[in-house]
Amino acid sequence: MASDGGYNSVDLTWSQCSRSQLLNFYSEGKAECVKDVPVLEGSLQEWRPGLYYGVDDQCRIAFGSTATACSFTSNDMVILSCHIIPGDRSSCTRLLVPLLDGTECGPNQWCLKGRCVSPSKLSSSVVVHGSWSSWSEFSPCSRTCGGGVTYRKRECNNPRPAFGGRECKGEGIEAELCHRQPCERTQLEFMAQQCSDTDYQPLSLSPHADTVYSWMPAVGFISGDAQCKLVCRSREQDFMVSRGSQFIDGTRCEPDDPAPTGSVTACVKGKCQVFGCDGVMHSGKVEDVCGVCGGNGSSCQLISGSYTGGEAKEYVTFLILPVNASQVHVINWKPVFTHLAVLVNDEYIVAGSRDIALNTTHPSPLEERYIIYHLYLTPDQLPQTEELILSGPVTDKIHIQVGSCMLLYILKPTQTWGEHVNSTNKGHWSPGQGIEPGHFLL
Repeated sequence: MASDGGYNSVDLTWSQCSRSQLLNFYSEGKAECVKDVPVLEGSLQEWRPGLYYGVDDQCRIAFGSTATACSFTSNDMVILSCHIIPGDRSSCTRLLVPLLDGTECGPNQWCLKGRCVSPSKLSSSVVVHGSWSSWSEFSPCSRTCGGGVTYRKRECNNPRPAFGGRECKGEGIEAELCHRQPCERTQLEFMAQQCSDTDYQPLSLSPHADTVYSWMPAVGFISGDAQCKLVCRSREQDFMVSRGSQFIDGTRCEPDDPAPTGSVTACVKGKCQVFGCDGVMHSGKVEDVCGVCGGNGSSCQLISGSYTGGEAKEYVTFLILPVNASQVHVINWKPVFTHLAVLVNDEYIVAGSRDIALNTTHPSPLEERYIIYHLYLTPDQLPQTEELILSGPVTDKIHIQVGSCMLLYILKPTQTWGEHVNSTNKGHWSPGQGIEPGHFLL
């Protein structure tokens, strides 16, 4: 029917069939619904339904729930054109009615009376500013453990901005972490599983050759939103490629810029988002030095000290970290003849084989609690300093040790360290062999 195009939208006439159907509709007493005038600002003639029903919505109304809009052509007379077969983007079915007034029909262009126009051709009174829809219900949690994501959305379609109007202000999505209890596997293993699940999907490197590779995470090689696009590394060759649209929501990611203390960075809809320590996306909540979310640093105290030694041939434990210790920072100022080692639950994760360690993050940069070891070199590529950082709170049995690199000693290097210990566990602090009590501050 021509009337579908909106009030006086285009110069089309009613067919005899349409006239008969409309007459029957009214004569059979089915037209009571037209008396239900919608509550809208302005007159009905000023209401443009395309601001509320986009072109995809119009396709679904006309052709069913799987229909989507075709691309617009350069023709300024815009009619409804839709893909009606799922997955088929090559054919379009056209309905000889214009798009509803207010429908976006091109970059900075909207439908008005059957034609695609730009704001420059309209008066300022036609401008429509965007307004948010109501929030949806929260989605199911994306993971059963390890910290998935639940979210809700709203759309800037009530109405959509049109004719040069302003976009909606604020966020269109709210998200929270859910099911945060630990999994048996690490965050890195969760990402690795998603990469390896694509091992049997061939990669087409040329029109006539499909190659099968095995895939692993690209952690350390890519970060931010790009990392959330299911980017994986080939085990056979040194290259990265996206193996799908995106990682599962809640998959951890490495931010482009350092995240605040205690925050979590996770993929949400293909973007690397920052969650505060309260588990709410973009909340800005951070942990204090004691590891308390939103705390003021009053629930713990600083303990610091130094250790001079390292002449022994074997590793010597000079610091045993108490449970709940946080913000642990250890520096070896002279790592030419000695080096640090870290023992976690009786297993070495830094050094341990009499050799100075390479830079490492344990278990991985994707975990919420990890240990960072960094070796800084001089311009001559000699060891300058070693640094060890543990954000905490510590839950494992961790011994920090020092070992010799050479049998002949000329200097006696010093390891300095500091940590914040939860005041409730103050009595459980246990220094290792060689710590001098006068060298740490209670």
